[in-house]
Amino acid sequence: MDKALHDIRNDLAVAIASLEAFADGKLEPNAEHINGVLQSLAHLNGLLSELRAAALTARLTPGSENLFNLVVEAAPNAMVLVDHEGRITLVNAQAEKLFGYARTELLGRSIELLVPNRFRRGHDGLRDSFSAQAVARPMGAGRDLFARRKDGAEVPVEIGLNPVRAGDKTLTLAAITDITERKRAEELRLQHAGMTQHAAELEELNRELASASRFKTQFVATMSHELRTPLTAIVGAAELLSGADLGPRDQISVATINEAAEGLLSLINSILDFSKIEAGKIDLRSADFEVETTLEGAADVVAGLARERGITLHVYADPEIPPVRGDAGRLRQILLNLLGNAVKFTDRGGSIVARVVPLAIDEGAVTVRFGVADTGIGIAPELLPQLFEPFAQAGGATARAAGGTGLGLSISKRLVSLMGGEIGVQSAPGAGSLFWFTARFARVPAAGPPKNRTLNGVGGLILSGDDTFAEIIARYMQSWSMASRRAVEREDLTRAFAADDGVTWIALADLDDIGVDDIGLTLDILRAVGPARVIAIGKDGPLLKPVRQSDLFYAITKVVDDKRGTAGAVAKPRTPPAAAGVHGAILVAEDNVRLLQLLKLQFERLGVPVTFVSDGLQAVEALRRHTYSLVFMDCQMPNMDGLAATKAIREAESGTGRHVPIAAMTANAFAEDRDACIAAGMDDYLAKPVKLADLRAMIERWSAQTVRG
Repeated sequence: MDKALHDIRNDLAVAIASLEAFADGKLEPNAEHINGVLQSLAHLNGLLSELRAAALTARLTPGSENLFNLVVEAAPNAMVLVDHEGRITLVNAQAEKLFGYARTELLGRSIELLVPNRFRRGHDGLRDSFSAQAVARPMGAGRDLFARRKDGAEVPVEIGLNPVRAGDKTLTLAAITDITERKRAEELRLQHAGMTQHAAELEELNRELASASRFKTQFVATMSHELRTPLTAIVGAAELLSGADLGPRDQISVATINEAAEGLLSLINSILDFSKIEAGKIDLRSADFEVETTLEGAADVVAGLARERGITLHVYADPEIPPVRGDAGRLRQILLNLLGNAVKFTDRGGSIVARVVPLAIDEGAVTVRFGVADTGIGIAPELLPQLFEPFAQAGGATARAAGGTGLGLSISKRLVSLMGGEIGVQSAPGAGSLFWFTARFARVPAAGPPKNRTLNGVGGLILSGDDTFAEIIARYMQSWSMASRRAVEREDLTRAFAADDGVTWIALADLDDIGVDDIGLTLDILRAVGPARVIAIGKDGPLLKPVRQSDLFYAITKVVDDKRGTAGAVAKPRTPPAAAGVHGAILVAEDNVRLLQLLKLQFERLGVPVTFVSDGLQAVEALRRHTYSLVFMDCQMPNMDGLAATKAIREAESGTGRHVPIAAMTANAFAEDRDACIAAGMDDYLAKPVKLADLRAMIERWSAQTVRG
């Protein structure tokens, strides 16, 4: 008996300690630990059964009552003795602890006191049924049992029933075990098993999604390649025809073909970008650049179309923004999308203003805010929330007429997010729109003295009726320490030019909106008073709108230097010379017959000698026999592809000191395709469709040849 009680306490202590450790988070409820707890509880249940059998083999006699009472009191679980009428006649300390009653509150009370209300109906019948067949057995086998505490709370229990003979009567001894912790342990085990199963299902789902993503990416890349190949022929042929001597009707047809091809190319590029973003494969590149130059360059791209449509385009880049480090190409893509949309949806006579200003500048980072405001048709309020969603457009016939897929703004939003910024819009129908976004870049450490853009003792007379233009020019001149004044009458000009106030006054005449009577007469007077002190801006002027800061500064500096006799002190930045190369024929490896015919015509137009081969093996052999100044290499060719051919060429050059420039000419337009070309040993990359301007620039860059046409 003592040994059984000792083993019971030990098993119970182990089980309780483990469960408390689970609850406190000190022990991870893995399968091994949970099984250990369950084994301890099973062993404990077996010991209790043995103890019950030993205690109840004999009848309860007056001489054995004390021993029975001692056994019941020593039991590790709650023990309740009930007579044939269902009244409680004996309880132990564990029963007091479990139910929250004192013994005196239980003795003589009906056993239904400890039964939850929802189980009381029919309980007396079950009790009579047990008395009729009094054999030791568990109560409610296969069902969840609950006991009711004094405070009304229900406790999950396990109950073993044992008949006890006392004289001529049969009593029922109920051994009641609180299984709350066991239930918790079982729930933890099931949760752990469920989590394991869920994790396995998630892993399988991730594998399926990754496979689907790879398939989608490969599909888009393949479709892009297949679409770009015929598009190359369309764009190239239209470009060649546009330079031919055609009649007006044919010129319109060629322009239509070219415009449609450009639209299709833009759509392909947008789908490629969207696919890469969805697959999480867009990584921003990092290089030093100037925000001012990037914004002005993007504006230059749409400036021609804006002028054709009679739209005034202004650009302002705050001179306080320092050089930064980031992805200038992706920034330019965002700006081109916003500027292009502004031009599309602004009517003739309207205006567009693109600005960038600093929000925060510190030693390590620069945060800027871009804005593109137009006087266009505006956007209805109900359309604004969906504007940055894929394939969403402003709606209506106007949006369809302007063209586009609705992908541009969605892609811009993703790119802005990668740059650590936000994007938004303010608009109303008929009141124009303001698209804005922020971006955060690393600040480039100063590598030398700052650019000297100071013009002390110089003043600018702004001749313009355009308030925005005048404001931008005045701000630039203020940043250069120049005096500035708005001239609205001829007297303002002649008085300033004749003044002896120590200021060299220069007139900046806005030819598009000079705002002064008799434009021709005014300019004649200015040139008579100060022949070299007029800078004309706008149509037919040396400076076109939108005015670049560097061009304006150079123009003013040149006027000042000419007046002071120090011309040449400040030189205008020049485009760096082409890389040195070898004059000679160019080798082109391309297997598409139609593209070969088109490329022959393009090279004839450029006046460059060229040799054509149709696969990588022929390219390797041609370079072994002859010297070429540049190689254009397609990537997908029979027998040996362009990457393998490039590697073979580089291996043959090893140790010889020779290095022929190789440029990819391919319809594969993913960034990883470009990286693969560079990794194979190529020097540059030209995506199809190939335009004459791009072909000319690539040849001049790598072969030191001056290309005509």
